Amino acid sequence: MDLAPRRLNLSYVLHEPSTSAVVRAAAERSNAEARRLRRATAALAALSDAALRQRIVVLATTQPDALSQGTAPPAIASIHLGPWWLLPRVLGLIASDGTPRPVHLIDQPAAAATRIVPFFRAPARLAVPDASAPDYPAWFAALVLRPGGDTLLLQLDTVPGSEASPTERDAALVGAAERAIRAHVEQWSCPGPLWDASAERSLPEFAPG
Repeated sequence: MDLAPRRLNLSYVLHEPSTSAVVRAAAERSNAEARRLRRATAALAALSDAALRQRIVVLATTQPDALSQGTAPPAIASIHLGPWWLLPRVLGLIASDGTPRPVHLIDQPAAAATRIVPFFRAPARLAVPDASAPDYPAWFAALVLRPGGDTLLLQLDTVPGSEASPTERDAALVGAAERAIRAHVEQWSCPGPLWDASAERSLPEFAPG
């Protein structure tokens, strides 16, 4: 597998040159972790809804029941972190109505609609709707495999609504994604480069003195 795109992305997260030993090692660990995640979560995915719900630990900034309020479910954003493919089902299990929730992944550089948004200190190409759009995410959700491999951690963060400025909404959404990646960088499996060049070529602090 070509680890160059992963090294490019990690150079921003780790604030290290993409060619450094630190970034190379992190990219290799992340690649190995992706395979482990697939194996470990296969058993979780095979569980009944009731059994799987018992394996989920929730950390939320507001009550998860808010996912079921209103005439239409709120838009939910996430990233390719942990067993992200289980996230729609997991969100349905923690909501009061049990209905799986669609999830919009923002770290999709090849998506049809992307915007340039500040991400880890530099402009990145993210699949984030315009901040004034009615489908702008109201939540950010991240799902990771906990140590031991038989339980899941679901982190839910609310994103400000239209009462906030577009800049504030973007900052809240992107900030939640950054925190989740920093906390579980080895479980981040973004499918492509989010920046046009590596950190050492874009960030001023890496410029030759």
